[in-house]
Amino acid sequence: MSIKETDSPKKAKTTVYMTEEEETLLNELFIKRLRERRKTDKSALLCEGIRLLFEKEIGSSDG
Repeated sequence: MSIKETDSPKKAKTTVYMTEEEETLLNELFIKRLRERRKTDKSALLCEGIRLLFEKEIGSSDG
């Protein structure tokens, strides 16, 4: 097992159902980050959104 395999967090694959409007919003965010030369992918954007929603709804995980 390589170091990279042991350092990576376990990831789950999921299917996301969204409206065309939501897909457009996601695409716009993705394109914006590409133009800013900020490496990203759509999965990373969705994960970031989940973390932000969690902080908004439940509070910071820092305590």
